[in-house]
Amino acid sequence: MSKLFIIESASGESIPFLRGVLVESLVRAGLSFQDAYLIAQSIRSKIENKEKITTDTLRERVSAEVRKRFGSSLAKSYDLGSSRERQIVVQTATDEVPFSAGILSRSLQACAIDRADALETAKQVHESLKKGEETVIDHTVLRKIVYERLTTHCSQAAADRFLSWRRFKDSGLPLIVLVGGITGTGKSTLTTELAYQLNIVRTQSTDMMREIVRCYLPPAEIPTLSFSSFEAWRGLATDGEQASEPNRTEVIRGFLSQLKIVKHGLEATIYRAVKESHDLIVDGVYVLPSKLELDIARDQAIVIPLMLVVPHKKTLAKRLKHREREQPERASSRYLKQLDQIWTLQSYLVLESEKDKTPLVINGEIEEAMDEILMHISNTIARHFPAKS
Repeated sequence: MSKLFIIESASGESIPFLRGVLVESLVRAGLSFQDAYLIAQSIRSKIENKEKITTDTLRERVSAEVRKRFGSSLAKSYDLGSSRERQIVVQTATDEVPFSAGILSRSLQACAIDRADALETAKQVHESLKKGEETVIDHTVLRKIVYERLTTHCSQAAADRFLSWRRFKDSGLPLIVLVGGITGTGKSTLTTELAYQLNIVRTQSTDMMREIVRCYLPPAEIPTLSFSSFEAWRGLATDGEQASEPNRTEVIRGFLSQLKIVKHGLEATIYRAVKESHDLIVDGVYVLPSKLELDIARDQAIVIPLMLVVPHKKTLAKRLKHREREQPERASSRYLKQLDQIWTLQSYLVLESEKDKTPLVINGEIEEAMDEILMHISNTIARHFPAKS
């Protein structure tokens, strides 16, 4: 694919075409990162034989593609963002940033506000700001405008969730989200989407922590860590010959043996994020709050544990088969042979979560699971930072 250059229509200046820049402009317009990336890929493939394209032509092509796939509302949002109209700057006590309808829309969706309502509210706020003569607006004034729009056009509950989130952000406390669940529950997919939605740049997987520990400790010292969580029983010491199939107690003992080793790194990661006031999402099978020391973190951060659950064993089997198609290196046959052990481990995690009152999230459809999680996070934040106080 030849190098493509964009020619600025007004000045004639030539700059390289960068998909990342286009993706960012589409995200600011209100598209999800995944949708923005697909649009950017589509545009690049359609103009791959060109060596040059003007900015006006490129904007027209992108706008048409957005309109075709997502409708006129998002296309208009992109047009407004990409045009060289008067820029409105939002001023805080320490910074000045350009107003972005796309960023506002995403922050509203983080408050468990419906995507269509979030987009429409952001568009209305943008239109309102453009009608004014000011080019700089204080963030508290903008907050009031958004709150009033939500109250009028969405609901009082949505407006209150938005205000609670703003007060939480003002507090400087970090948000720590802990996502547990067995293999096949969709932790990685959901964590990626959640990180984007909440604008959290730091994520960590407990599987990665386990691999790091395995690198610097000899297998003889950590025999169970050489196996997956549902096969850790194979590393347990036995008096005689090991059975080919484990019982429930052995599956759980093996898992807890691994957790005992990994938990120190997991807790250290959480406390480091809290100490540095960084938002963080941790996902993995070892995220079991009832077995973690989180009291200090809870005093200095908003800590939100969640346990992802697959409702039926048949559903889990289908997911494991589907995952192999997307990730051939993770052969489903191995997991399907151990399906009973995986299911036993989930039963244990569910029981522990119920004892600890950790919310259980059935991850059937990712959009429904995301809506449930965002609402739970928003409600938790509202309890700590009431809209009316």
